[in-house]
Amino acid sequence: MTITTKIRELMDLYGIDGEIMVCQRNESGHINDTYFVVVRTSGLERREFIFQRVNTAVFTEPCKIMHNIACITAHLNAKYGAKSKETTEIMSYLSNQNGKNYTHLSDGSFWRVNAFVDGIAYDQIDDPSILHDTGYMFGHFQNMLSDLDTSILEYTIPDFHNTKKRFEAFDAKVREDPNDRVRRTEKEIAFFYDNHEIADRLVNLQNTGALPLRVTHNDTKYNNMLVDAITKEPVCVLDLDTVMPGLSAHDYGDAIRCAANTSVEDETDLSRVRLDKTYFEAFTKGFVTEAKAFLTPAEVDSLALGALTITYELASRFLADYLDGDNYFKISRRHHNLERARCQIRLAEDMMTQYDYMCNTVKRYYQ
Repeated sequence: MTITTKIRELMDLYGIDGEIMVCQRNESGHINDTYFVVVRTSGLERREFIFQRVNTAVFTEPCKIMHNIACITAHLNAKYGAKSKETTEIMSYLSNQNGKNYTHLSDGSFWRVNAFVDGIAYDQIDDPSILHDTGYMFGHFQNMLSDLDTSILEYTIPDFHNTKKRFEAFDAKVREDPNDRVRRTEKEIAFFYDNHEIADRLVNLQNTGALPLRVTHNDTKYNNMLVDAITKEPVCVLDLDTVMPGLSAHDYGDAIRCAANTSVEDETDLSRVRLDKTYFEAFTKGFVTEAKAFLTPAEVDSLALGALTITYELASRFLADYLDGDNYFKISRRHHNLERARCQIRLAEDMMTQYDYMCNTVKRYYQ
């Protein structure tokens, strides 16, 4: 069955009438197969869609992902209206003839369809105003969903940001040393043992009830926000595959780790790695001024800790994968994961020296 045949079958299931004018594969995706499709209706109307085949080898329980997306979409529709600006600020998917936002074809493939949203996503940003808007959009995402009962959501990746368990997994790899790599990473390994309390703090605050669970995005990189190509105004939040219950500090922290680093994630010249205060303040202002409508004082106090924790967590995951023989993260050179770990360790160390500044900045925008 050709891809065009599959697209036509899906069009029938989604009630999309018309002639396929364009069916173009998006080559930038690394996991799912994504197709930009243009349809001309009998009334000569041009309609644009995204048809996406989900990689079920990676997302082994895609129905849970789509359940969570359906829950947040229904919540926003009920709260703001299906055609409201707020609802369209989060990517949503069309329903098929059975009322589901996904479709299994006869060959076992798993598909979803959405109307094409025009805009651009940045892989790198050096404009503080766009970082401010990114912070606003992810804060807005949590704000709009702050009254959704998280118990109705599935955990699509259990313990995704359970940093205590991440440290335990790292410790196991150090003890196992399956590739005789511990001897060349003793300095890096020592960092995690010397600062292991970082792995416990957010988890303990969550377990004691000091920090409430929120609907979190869990992949708050700036390339998961579309902006208008001309005005640069934010359009919508993308990539909802990791939406599930979590802590506000997780989303804020991962965004800061990505957006406020002066270097790329695998920088080998560690002298170039530090927390950029201009970028940090821009994102923080956007996020906190929008999210303060629902954040508790304890959550505000946890945001800077979230940035340090997520940086520590990812560094431990990179190093654990290096010790394990590079089986999880894709690498392009022999010691790539070690270089990534060193970069994140250096960023975490700089955050530790600037921690008071980070906390004070968050509080300044919360007031």
